[in-house]
Amino acid sequence: MLLVILFLVTRIFRRADEQKILSPAIAAYSVGNAPDSIRKEIIDQLNTFQEGYSNRDTSQVEAFMESLYSRGNVLILGTNPNEIFSGYDRASRLVKSDWESWGDCKFNVDSANISSAGDIVWFSTRGYVEFDLSKLLVIPLRLTGIMVMEDRTWKFRQQQFQFDIDFSFALLAILILAAWILVSLVTFAVVSVRFIKTRTST
Repeated sequence: MLLVILFLVTRIFRRADEQKILSPAIAAYSVGNAPDSIRKEIIDQLNTFQEGYSNRDTSQVEAFMESLYSRGNVLILGTNPNEIFSGYDRASRLVKSDWESWGDCKFNVDSANISSAGDIVWFSTRGYVEFDLSKLLVIPLRLTGIMVMEDRTWKFRQQQFQFDIDFSFALLAILILAAWILVSLVTFAVVSVRFIKTRTST
């Protein structure tokens, strides 16, 4: 039983298929409705974002933020529920922390879904993170966000990083574990009752 549960847990955190995620031929989303000119500008900015997360040079955090992030009410949501970074300074600290100790991120920039309306753009794309803690731990990611035009440059106003994990295996593992515990408790109760009856009859 424990082996079944362990198998299901490993299915949840199985290594991401890097080639499939980054393949332009297997795009997860449509291209969106942004005109070609805007799409090119956004992809250029997303490539700059990718370059920063590839190089992870903490001495460049300030320049990275200045070129990519709006100073007006910026909001970044991390992969954990408590990772809510509101404001330019807190967003800067998140980026610096990511570069110092999170992992190597790769995103399928060229196949991103990009749509626009006036001076607002929203986008989504897939990628993965290879954790610094272990090169064997590679988890798929989703990156979504909103960009606004400021000083003739597209900048992030909102961003969300999300682990692209199928938790249906976790639910199945929990149900199996709960059933196993219930059966064990019932078995223990039956054995206990029989033992008590045996003791009282002698």
